[in-house]
Amino acid sequence: MSLACGIVGLPNIGKTSIFNAATGSGAERATYAFSTVEPNLAEVDVPDERLEVIHRFIETDKIVPARVQIVDIAGLAEGASRGEGMGNKFLGHIKETDALMHVVQCFERTDLGRQSAVDPAGDIEVLELELAMADLETVSRNVDRVSKKARTGDKEAVFQKELFERAKALLEDGVQLRSVEWKDEERAALKPLFLLTIKPTLYVANVADDDFEGKGEFAQAVARHAEKVGADWLPMCGDIECELAGMESEERAMFMEELGITELALPRLLQVTYKLLGLQTFFTAGEKEIKAWTIEAGDTAPVAAGKIHSDFEKGFIRAEVYSVDDLVEHETESAIKAAGKLRVEGRDYVMQEGDICHFLVNR
Repeated sequence: MSLACGIVGLPNIGKTSIFNAATGSGAERATYAFSTVEPNLAEVDVPDERLEVIHRFIETDKIVPARVQIVDIAGLAEGASRGEGMGNKFLGHIKETDALMHVVQCFERTDLGRQSAVDPAGDIEVLELELAMADLETVSRNVDRVSKKARTGDKEAVFQKELFERAKALLEDGVQLRSVEWKDEERAALKPLFLLTIKPTLYVANVADDDFEGKGEFAQAVARHAEKVGADWLPMCGDIECELAGMESEERAMFMEELGITELALPRLLQVTYKLLGLQTFFTAGEKEIKAWTIEAGDTAPVAAGKIHSDFEKGFIRAEVYSVDDLVEHETESAIKAAGKLRVEGRDYVMQEGDICHFLVNR
């Protein structure tokens, strides 16, 4: 499956620094408010050391990691929904993303044009209000769209009208839609609206270079908010991470050791994002390629096969499955089979994290 994450935040608080740290893109960072117009886009490989582990035992022509698109849009000013600053014209660029990374300023600097004191909780409130106002406009428009048909008694239109009116009332009460439990059929009906406040959100505390672990007052304000709304958060120093991303590997390793940083930005961000979205990875491995595939936790073997080719789900017969640990222990697939570790699974098999699979399908 294709995964996309959108980066949001107020102007000049380090969104593009986080984007550059995660992608190594070198996108130009804004020097004053509203100087960014076009979104920054990048596709990155999902780091997974298991690919190299598999490659140690299976010769192949190429290794294909999973991919993620990251979208960095212009900062949203307070009042954007009323047309302040550049308005919320940029939100369309992240409508179809799967998750949001909400970057929050957790450092003090005098050269960024901020007129007020650093206030992470207040900044979060401002940004989320703008997202909610954008969603309110969307659901209001869709209430009007389905109302005429609902008056004829059309069951689907009646269901949609009631659902959209419920979402509208929640937004008017200041509720972020992701905090509400929705039934599967309700989520399916809301999905085409591409609502922003229903997307899983990771709060990224952009910290100063003396607070990598996020123990300072500003970062802890983000932590408290994340805990309050049942979300995850990460402390990250965008400026330092940018510098590290641009270094050669030996120099980077030396500086990371000196700074006490054990992992770069991208793996940390994607690990939490996969968790947010309930995603997991399986692998296929053969002479042509070793490839990582992304599926939802709980997907069955036919669904996983369908990620490779849509016809494979319908034509699924069985899957031969083993683990990366099995491969490390026995070194070859034939040895795994001889040891009785090669499992033959049917249509009801629920895929497990890190499965290596061969699918037999009826073409």
